[in-house]
Amino acid sequence: MISRIVCAALAAGVFLILPGRAASQAPPVAVSQTERIARNLADNILGEGSVKSVREIDQGRGLAMVWESATYRAHHSPTQTRELLQAEVELALGAIFQILRQIERIQFQILQGKRQLASGEASRTQPLRMQFARELGG
Repeated sequence: MISRIVCAALAAGVFLILPGRAASQAPPVAVSQTERIARNLADNILGEGSVKSVREIDQGRGLAMVWESATYRAHHSPTQTRELLQAEVELALGAIFQILRQIERIQFQILQGKRQLASGEASRTQPLRMQFARELGG
């Protein structure tokens, strides 16, 4: 029963303050429905927990995303790695563009631990732009 109340409150965008919460902790940050949907879509493609951050930009017409690579393996050649990273982008961001019609562009960073493997921007109207880490030929 309590979980239903919590779910209903979260769906309505209401914050619940639970008893025993330390005063020194930061208050919860509001996550928009668009951000939540984008995270869930990307996590479904990349693997649960892969997406590190999603935030709306451009007055809700864009997203900035960071995720941990689902396909990176140290034994892959730079060419294989670039192809796999591009596939991650096309699949994850393609799902977001398909469902969230108001999103016009997505800026992204793909990480391996703290190391950035690739970054770029996907758009409904422009070709995919990606820049790879130097060790991947970028």
